[in-house]
Amino acid sequence: MAQILVVDDEVYIRELIKKALSSQNHTIIDFDNGVDAINYIKENPIDVAIIDLVMPQKGGIETLMEIRDSNNHIKIIAISGKIETRADAIQGLAQQFNVDKVLSKPFDIDEMIQLVEELI
Repeated sequence: MAQILVVDDEVYIRELIKKALSSQNHTIIDFDNGVDAINYIKENPIDVAIIDLVMPQKGGIETLMEIRDSNNHIKIIAISGKIETRADAIQGLAQQFNVDKVLSKPFDIDEMIQLVEELI
């Protein structure tokens, strides 16, 4: 059982991921912004963070960079409907921001479950 943080400004996406990963016996904590997520991580252990790249307040890229700066052990899955879906673009994003996996919206929830299981 893993501690999984979900950060996305879209309620539907957070609820979808929360329901799917909870059914796999993981503990899910979710926030709609990066500010609250970073504050939570400072006080609580997290195994995997699933972060939307485009959000108001503290954006996803800024959030994941801050996580990487202070918690290099946390596995990160970046998600976004705003990024290019070409394989080379996704790979470049993963390398540039040191994320473990990248998924484009809309994504297959079974693929999300599989990625989380691979990372933990």
